[in-house]
Amino acid sequence: MGYLYAFAAFAFIGSYMVPTRFAKARGSSFLPCMALGMLGLEVFFLEELKALWENPSWLAASLLTGLLWAVGQTLANDSLEEISLAKASVFFNVNSFINIGMGVLLFQEASGWKAYTLLLVGGTLLFLGARTVAGVTASPSREGNLRKGIVLSLLAGVLWGVYFAPVQAAQGGSAGAFTPLMALAGMVLGGAVPLFLFGFWKSHGRMTAKDVGLGLLTAGLWMGGTLFFLKANLALGLSRAVPIVNSNVLMYAGWSLFFKELPLGQWRRVLGGALTVAAGVALMALSR
Repeated sequence: MGYLYAFAAFAFIGSYMVPTRFAKARGSSFLPCMALGMLGLEVFFLEELKALWENPSWLAASLLTGLLWAVGQTLANDSLEEISLAKASVFFNVNSFINIGMGVLLFQEASGWKAYTLLLVGGTLLFLGARTVAGVTASPSREGNLRKGIVLSLLAGVLWGVYFAPVQAAQGGSAGAFTPLMALAGMVLGGAVPLFLFGFWKSHGRMTAKDVGLGLLTAGLWMGGTLFFLKANLALGLSRAVPIVNSNVLMYAGWSLFFKELPLGQWRRVLGGALTVAAGVALMALSR
């Protein structure tokens, strides 16, 4: 089931930023719409919030994880105003290597030279495939400041590489009592509040009904993907769950073709990069 959860997370997280392409609000100005969607869905997690309140260490861990994710999301939204979905997702993927390192070194999820070799070779293939997609030339007038977009997406990737550590550590010492639903409830609260406050300030409070609806859709996709990721992480560990989920660069490449951010004439290069990423993910999965 762990791999099924990981591939479900791959699909959801590989699509949750797509609604931003239909929104009037651009960049971080869209954040309060997403935050409202997250807070609206939080009403389905009242029991989990009550359980977190009774366990302050779990509450603190999930709130901190949510905050770190929110800062990364802010940077990610702004990066999408400069570069394509496909390219941004490639640089977000730096979090794969950080999470692999944490999983192996801090949480001891792998041992033996065979496991280390498969993780290293798989991670290298994932990076090379992602880099191939990143090298595809964008369609005219579809990108802004390339350097700014790369820096913002890399910073988002770094934050997304460390944001899950507090929840991972708390779950490790809870003997299964700190459930994925509890973690998600705390993450939503810790992430939605700063997203709303910063985004509301950035957008000067301007929101349309359409953008709020798109924000709800974005929030639902992210929360569904994150829940599947939390379940996959419990079954597989960070070093294996994250690379599978982060191979969503394949989905973002497809979405970029759909939005004509990447020219259809370069589909072979996109497909080659996608297959290389898939091979890397398969090797990393075999390392367990």
